[in-house]
Amino acid sequence: MKISARSTIIGIMVVAGQKLTATQLIALAAPIGLSASNVKSHLSRMVAEGILDRQGPTRFATYGVTKGEARKIADIKARLTIQPEDPWDRSWFMLALRFPSQRLIRDRLRAFLWFDGFRCVSSSALVRPAWPLPWAEEQSREYAELAFGSCVRGAIISSATNLLELYDLDGLDQEAKVVARRIRQKIASSLSPREAFAARIRVGGQVANLVGHDPRLPREVWGQRTGISELVDGFSQFEQIIARQAQRFVDEIKAR
Repeated sequence: MKISARSTIIGIMVVAGQKLTATQLIALAAPIGLSASNVKSHLSRMVAEGILDRQGPTRFATYGVTKGEARKIADIKARLTIQPEDPWDRSWFMLALRFPSQRLIRDRLRAFLWFDGFRCVSSSALVRPAWPLPWAEEQSREYAELAFGSCVRGAIISSATNLLELYDLDGLDQEAKVVARRIRQKIASSLSPREAFAARIRVGGQVANLVGHDPRLPREVWGQRTGISELVDGFSQFEQIIARQAQRFVDEIKAR
């Protein structure tokens, strides 16, 4: 699975844990195979699109993620560390929204809804299981207020399709198992700080991409599918082993 340059830049910022200059980002992106011109062009576009913030004078400007991206990063971390055990009562949230007329704002809103597990059943109506609580309810209220819509919670008594088919659980489960196997192979490798950093960014990007597709569904929905849990466990072991070695390379770049 190839990770985009944008995801790589975001991953570098997450691992570094602080705002970075363009020079630092270029140096940290080199082991992953991104050229300086590639990094610079993506930085400009990501700032223009509201993904990154740029602060300071041109030559010494620092880059950091915006509040919206920081929220997604925090949620991905939660999906990798917090496994709610509460049972699902089989109820669903349904949102009826008025989407903004501006295309960029509308597309970003739809992307955030999809990330949080809401799936379209019509042009303006979306659903997701009412789980885990209170997180799912808080998200539903926030979107209803943001898009001047309404939210209801209850049982699905009739549907033209099986709503769970909206999530491609089998495909996600199989892909997660493949990445989990690759992670186990990386754990067994002996890597230099530079190689460890590159591996951490690549593996972290693959895991973040997959976990971003995981809509936080209850265990009753996953059934016998274990791919996501294998992925989470494998990545936890990977981080424990490789993080310190990778951090040495980050510290070296930041000290220059």
